[in-house]
Order: sequence, then C-alpha cells, then structure tokens
Amino acid sequence: MSGCTCENWTLQDLSSALYDMHKDNKKIVVPIFQRGKRWNKRQESEFIDSIKKGYPVGTMLFYKTVEDNVETYILVDGLQRSNSVKKYMSNPTEFFCDENIPNELCNKVLSNLNVDYSSENYTEIRKIIITFIKKQRTFKNLQYYEVAKELSDKFHRGQEPIGNIIYDLQVFFEKSQNLYDKISNTVIPVIVYSGDQNNLPEIFERINSQGTPLDQYEIYAAAWPIEKRFKIQNTHIVDYIVKKYDTFVSDKFQIQGYDRITMLNNKEVNAFEYLFGLSKYLVNTYDNLGFNKKSSDDTVNPLAFELVNACLNDTDKISTLYKKILEINVDEFEQALYKTIDFVNSAIMPITKFKGNAHGGNKIFHSKYQIMSMISTTFKEMYESGKYKDFCNEWTNKKKFLQKNLLHYYVYDIITNEWSEGGSSKIYKAAKPNRYLNEIPSRIWSVVLDSYFEKTMQRRETKKIDNPRSEEYVILNSIYLNTFTAMDQLSLDCFDVEHIAPKDQMRNLIISCNGDGLPVSSIANLCYLPEAVNRSKKGKNFYQDKGYLSHINLSEVENKFSFTEKEDLEWMDIPYEKPEDFAVLKDYYIEYCTKRFEKIKGLFFASMNIKYDEIEPELVNLSIIDSENNSVTYKKTNFLDKCVIKLTKKYGNTLVKINKNSYKTEDDESGFVIVTSKQYKQGDREKYWFAYRKKFEEYISGCKYQYVIFSCKDEDNMLVIPIYEINKRLVNLNTSYDEDGNISHWHIVFFKDINGKATWFLSKPSIQEVDVTRYLLVNLDIIE
Repeated sequence: MSGCTCENWTLQDLSSALYDMHKDNKKIVVPIFQRGKRWNKRQESEFIDSIKKGYPVGTMLFYKTVEDNVETYILVDGLQRSNSVKKYMSNPTEFFCDENIPNELCNKVLSNLNVDYSSENYTEIRKIIITFIKKQRTFKNLQYYEVAKELSDKFHRGQEPIGNIIYDLQVFFEKSQNLYDKISNTVIPVIVYSGDQNNLPEIFERINSQGTPLDQYEIYAAAWPIEKRFKIQNTHIVDYIVKKYDTFVSDKFQIQGYDRITMLNNKEVNAFEYLFGLSKYLVNTYDNLGFNKKSSDDTVNPLAFELVNACLNDTDKISTLYKKILEINVDEFEQALYKTIDFVNSAIMPITKFKGNAHGGNKIFHSKYQIMSMISTTFKEMYESGKYKDFCNEWTNKKKFLQKNLLHYYVYDIITNEWSEGGSSKIYKAAKPNRYLNEIPSRIWSVVLDSYFEKTMQRRETKKIDNPRSEEYVILNSIYLNTFTAMDQLSLDCFDVEHIAPKDQMRNLIISCNGDGLPVSSIANLCYLPEAVNRSKKGKNFYQDKGYLSHINLSEVENKFSFTEKEDLEWMDIPYEKPEDFAVLKDYYIEYCTKRFEKIKGLFFASMNIKYDEIEPELVNLSIIDSENNSVTYKKTNFLDKCVIKLTKKYGNTLVKINKNSYKTEDDESGFVIVTSKQYKQGDREKYWFAYRKKFEEYISGCKYQYVIFSCKDEDNMLVIPIYEINKRLVNLNTSYDEDGNISHWHIVFFKDINGKATWFLSKPSIQEVDVTRYLLVNLDIIE
C-alpha cells in the first residue's frame, strides 16, 4: 500500500548511508533523473551554519525499496543538503572560517605573547590558525606545537609562551570537536514514500517548484521516459554522459540503475541523456557554438535541446522532443546536423575566423539564438523531414545564394542587435518563411551603418574609454576582408584594435579644456594595426611618431590600415587649454570621424560585395582640372571645395589641382596651398589656429608666385599670404617638434574682431599682433 511515513535520521546516519556504510544495512542512492550538484560554497556553509545554530533546515524525501534484506532509499529531494552534510561529516575543518575563531581565543593568545589587542593582530592570529586547521580533516588528536611556535615567532616571543598557547588551542578545538559530535547526532526529519516508483519523476518536478527551482531541462530529465533507450555511435557523447554520473560517484554517491562499464560498452542512452551529451559535444567541438563551455560536467547545457528542436519542429515543442528523437535514425540525423553546422560556419568564416584581434583565441560575436537560427533554417533547406542521408533536390540551386546571404545576415544582425532580445521563439519566426533567402537591399545597409555610426557618436568618454564591442569587431572584420592578404591571415603576426586618435591623448585633450567627453571609441576612430607597430607607436598618432616606421612604411599604414592622411589629424596638434576650446575640439573630432566613416563605409560595401548606391553629390559649375589625368572633375562642395570656388571666382582663372589641398594656375605662374581652421572664441574675438609646414613650399615650388590660403571658419574669411611673408615671421612663431628634434610645424594663429580687423599673433621674442586685414581675400582687388 502506498503512502508516506516520517523517519528521524541523524546527520551521521545520513552521511553513512550515502557512503553505503550504515550500521542498520541501509543505503541511499541518487535517481538517474536527479539534477546535478548546484550549491556553491557559500550556500553549503550557510546550511551547515543553520544546523550549528539549531535552525530548521527542512525535510528530505526518500523512496524506500528493499532488495536482499538491504533497505535502499532513493534520494528524491534533498541532494544539495545531503551533499553538504556528507562533506561536513567527512571533513568538518573545510567549513571552519575566521568567524569561528572568537576574540576570546585571540585575546588569550595575545595575552600569552604580551602583545596589544589590535585588529591587525587579531587578523594575523586568525590567519595562522585557519591555515593550520585547513590542513586537518578533524578536530581530534591534533598536534599544536608547530602552530603555537609559528604564533610565537610571528610576534618575536621565542619559546616561553608556546606551552600556554598550546593549552588554549587544545581547549578551543576540543570544544569544536564536541560541537561536531553534537551536530552529528542532530536529527533531520525524512519523509519516506513507498508508492509506485513510476510516480517519482512527477513528485520530483512538483517539490522542486520552490527553493532553488529546476530549470526546464532538469524537469525533462525527470519527465522524459528513462527506460526507453537506444544505441548511438558517437562515443564522445557517451563520454560526456558518463562524466555527469562520475561527478556523483566521485563524491561517493550511488546512482540507481547506472553501470558505468555497461554504458561505455553498449552506448545505449535515453533521449535526455543523448541531448545532454550532444550539447556538451557541440559546445566543445565547434567554436561558434561554444556557449557556457566551462560549465560543470553535471550541468545541463540547453544548446542541443533547443537546436535539435528547431531542426525537427516548426514550433517550440521541447517538452515532447523525446518523441521525435525516438522516431528518427539518430546517427543519420546527427551527421546531417554536423554537415549543416559546417556549411554555416564556412559561410560566416570570413568574419568569425578573420585574423584581426585574435588575442586570447577566437571571439564569439553572435548570440546563441542567432547562430541556432542560421543552422536550423539551413538544415531544413538541406534535408527533407526524416530523410537525412541525402540533400534536398533544390539544395544545389540555393546553396551559393544562401551562403552569401548567411554572411550578410550574420553581420547585419550583429550590428542591429537583432537577437539581443527574445529567445527560441524568434528562431521559428525567422524560419517561416526563411528570412535568409531574402537579400538585404543596399539602401537598408546604408541606413543601418549610418545609424550605428550615429549611435557610437553619442558616447561621452573621458577617463574611461569603451573597449571595442562585438559590433565594432564585426564591422572592422568586414572592412578589412579586402585589405588583409592571405599571407596576413596565415601569418603568426598579431593585430591590435587601435584608436587612430589615441585614447590617452584624446583623454588628455578633453581634460585640458574641461570637456564633458567625446566618442573616442566611435567605430570611425578604430582600425586594425600590426601589434609591433601599435606597441612601438604607443600613445602617438601615425604622424606624431617615426619610431614605428622601422616596422612598416607610412603609405602601407594609410592604405592598408588607417585609411587616413596627415591632414586628417592635424587638429590634434592644436593647443586646447581653456573651457571654450572644447567646442572647437569637439567640432574637429566630429568632422574627422564623419569623413573617415564615409571612407570605411565605402570599404565595407566593397568588401561585402554590396552595391553602394551613393546619393548624387551637389555639382558646381566650375572647371577644376585634375593634373593627373588632365580632365575636368566635379566633386561635392565641401569646405575645401568652396574655398577653391571662391578663390577661382576672385582670381578669374581655372585652377589645376596638384594634390589634396594644393592648386596652381594653368600657366604655372601662381600656386596656392589651402589650409582650413575651425573658429575658436577668445573674449569678443574669433581665433583661428593653423599648422604651417615647409612642405607647403615643395607643393608649389615650380610657381613664380606662392601663397598659403588660410581659410578661417568658412570660404568668406580667407587670408591670402605670400609664402615669403610667412618665412620672414617663422622666427616669431611657436613650434612643434618630431621625435628626432626637428621642427614638424609652426603654429600660426590669427584673430578677427567684430569690426573685421584681422591680426597675426606673434609670440617671440615678445608677444605682439600684426595687422593682416589687407590680406583678406575680400579686400584684394587682384592677387599679385
């Protein structure tokens, strides 16, 4: 007759029965559906502390059977508590901690040593005693001389106090042993169920709805049929199942119905065991599925449960998935699954296996549900339901198209955080219909990239600069697909993700003008760089340092890694010193990021083989002849172009472009180097800062008349100053030097007041300002 009875078990009885050593011929075994050991050290210690204090600790639930005059109790509920009791009874010193050493004992030791009663001395005494007791397994028959001597030596008191210290320690630990003996006889109530054994899984599920709840997969372990077993070929899966049970066996638990040798030889498992082992196998075999890889051997990893269900079902039917498992040829299905995983991994490998920043191994950029969605939908395209030996007839036609789309969606979903919310339900939504068979339009790509750029530009970083995120790595990997050669990918060289405007230098610039932060880690400010180059360059940008050029030439840096030119970072050399300077710094930095993002956006489209539908640029009715191909070109009217237009109209002649910011007349008579500056505010005046370099003369060295055009804020405020006038004033200017001690550039500063007067600020030998209003383009009738 079924029913429940109550028995009283001492903790010693409980521990002995778990070790199969109970004097009354009783033993306790763990059911095969039992969850793994879940309590951490803190939970175990708190439970033992509750017992020591006489607090109620709940009941155990056993199922009792009798075989060959041996009473066997199946542990239905109470594994975590039983495991804690077993640990404590076999090794009580494991649960001994600082709190167990009272001040009273410390005071006695300090009194014997004639040392002050201070918290520092208490700490030292407790540390020495804890180290001593942790080496023991019991409080009985301990030898105290060594620890007493260590305490005496610690405080330089020699042999004299050792005898008294030994006595105090002996008295204390005898009390600890008495407490242990008392606890071992503590009675814990046990409910013993003697009904139908087939009801145990349901009982297990119900009683675990409180406390530390079962996760759904532990419920499946109890609810799915245990006795329906099938043979599998994958010995690795069997090994993982055996490892789970071995964790119990190693702790001296016995498992009902489990025989290690039989399982290893026969390879027969039930549905839950199969998916349990398959999960462990997948996360340890495939880098892209390595989620919760380091979980303990007895912890359920849900990956295979969710992935197999997504492959076999169109909705979330994990609770009855075992029925499908029992219907199919598991070995054929498993091989088909591996082929699908290999195909998806191959499709996204250009991003996931990209050399890039590979310190510490390959990074997982995607979420679990994203990769499972790609695998499960592809599985259904590759195989018909129940037929896993051969591909579907349509697979050959879909294969190449799907391979390209999987790569695109992989990148797209990470940038947009498509899988940041929602669980397995999104997998089935993505599969009906298969979203990966629809190409992503280029205009959508453009919107997504622009949105992500704007998002990163909202960051406000000063002291703490964000580390690159998965989205940044994926975008960088995409950009550099065409830049990194096969040799780069195969080489042993490492690469760093580097801030082009270095983060330490940006931090200092922001702080120097009391700024509230800038998006230093914006995607537009990141690049890959060879490790040796980056470490050599340290905190300088590419144009402030020359030492790193022993590893690489500058053109390779610009064309292969940074996609910048020297002028792009000249704003970093401006002295930002006052709070009002932060607005200028911010303006320069945002402009730099915006321009560079447009470059890397184009590279992204090219690398990913996406058509780049750029918006038609505004055209200007001006012939600017490109000296490289002698043809007329039309460009976007950016700041520099507007300056050229203004200059051309004033001069009344066509200009030939020499390089990015240098022009000359067709007859080579006049040459112009155009440099631009943002506007500072200093009191009631406008302030403009420029870097003057000697190479400016080289650009237009063949021209009879040579000028530098200083564009102050916009094309309507341009100073046209002959180079010979500039050279006369170089001795009066502040300078910056390169690492070789040579002048890299001179600082040219202009002011303009509310009346339109322009002055040139000279700092040496004494501060003065020279009126240069006559050089304003608006005041010139003709440039001579």
